[in-house]
Amino acid sequence: MKKKGFPAGNPDEDQKMILAWWVEEMEKCGFSGEVLVEYAPCEEEAPAWGTGKRLFEGMVMRRSQVTSAYMYRSTIPGAPWPLDALVVTMGDGIVTQVIYHAIMKISSQGDARFTHKLGLLGTKLEVEGVGAERFKSQKELLKKCKKALCFSYDVPPRGFLAENTEFKLGEATLDIKTGKEGADVVICTTVRTESAFVGKNYSLGLAQVVEALKAIEQAN
Repeated sequence: MKKKGFPAGNPDEDQKMILAWWVEEMEKCGFSGEVLVEYAPCEEEAPAWGTGKRLFEGMVMRRSQVTSAYMYRSTIPGAPWPLDALVVTMGDGIVTQVIYHAIMKISSQGDARFTHKLGLLGTKLEVEGVGAERFKSQKELLKKCKKALCFSYDVPPRGFLAENTEFKLGEATLDIKTGKEGADVVICTTVRTESAFVGKNYSLGLAQVVEALKAIEQAN
């Protein structure tokens, strides 16, 4: 999505912008189907978006309480697994987070967390948890997970006096919580800045997230 299509802090208009954004990214992934964008302001309690999503809703609330004002939830059709996404913004429309939730049928070998953050010598990816060992030696999987976890981007300027020129999460995470019937995977990332010949394009990272989820599924 080019910067002219970036959210601006008007929920009615931003909902349309985010819908166009998802349609564009779904086409790049070869997904088809109708995507609906549901708007909800941030509240003290997470909206009831169905059962089996406690990890998802808990992550949303922890990430959105301080800096965010609006949430735009979508169900992404055409993916190999049930896939939800949430775009969280500040009051002025700056996107703070994009949170994905997939329900996958993978073996129950313990929970794991991938964390992408800034280290002393650049960015690094850490893998922790009871079920982390099965992932640590898989270089291609780690590469795809790191690519999916973006934690900073250049914010499009709001006229000549932009208060924020960059947005940074403290860290971006991918959580796998396994159960008897599969796993909930929650990915907390943010907007990706993609270079273009003129200006900049921005991405919600759907393609990178799908590649990481496929790699996790194949590892099991």
